[in-house]
Amino acid sequence: MDKHDQLIFTLVLQYQQVAMMALGKLARPGEGMRRDLQEASYCIDLLEALDVKLKDRLPEELARLLNHTLTDLRLNFVDESRKPDEAAAAPADPEAGA
Repeated sequence: MDKHDQLIFTLVLQYQQVAMMALGKLARPGEGMRRDLQEASYCIDLLEALDVKLKDRLPEELARLLNHTLTDLRLNFVDESRKPDEAAAAPADPEAGA
């Protein structure tokens, strides 16, 4: 994997983590759990743009990572968007689970 492939790999993983925090699946550092579906949608859209623009130009390993990441995020987005807003707005204790 060359330097550019490593940077794309890191970018995908970073946006996956930000999206999972926005989906309320991971705690945000210093904030705890908070859901923001608009932010999650933006991260998914950004990764989708990478997928579309780099189609057939990524090494197989990166293409699989991007495809798997998008599938996982989309399924989690659908799951979270079906939950009532009250559950998403409930304050989370940042100390819980630490």
